[in-house]
Amino acid sequence: MSKEAGKDKKPQGGPPSNVVELPKRCPAEGCGKKPVRSAFCSEHFEWFKAGLINRQGQRPKDFDKKYQAWSQKRKVA
Repeated sequence: MSKEAGKDKKPQGGPPSNVVELPKRCPAEGCGKKPVRSAFCSEHFEWFKAGLINRQGQRPKDFDKKYQAWSQKRKVA
């Protein structure tokens, strides 16, 4: 065996390439707060759980209807 073949087997000293960067702000439209849960700020996480916004922070077509129903539920509870 040559000396060059042994050098190829050494691991590289760089960081692993499978690192995923975490989001730096809430993806909801117009929000710049720091994410707390599931990439959303605390207020928009509640909206996400209620179906008022999707994972990308976009509102659905029937947002007004869903928001009215959600706000009525919050008043009762």
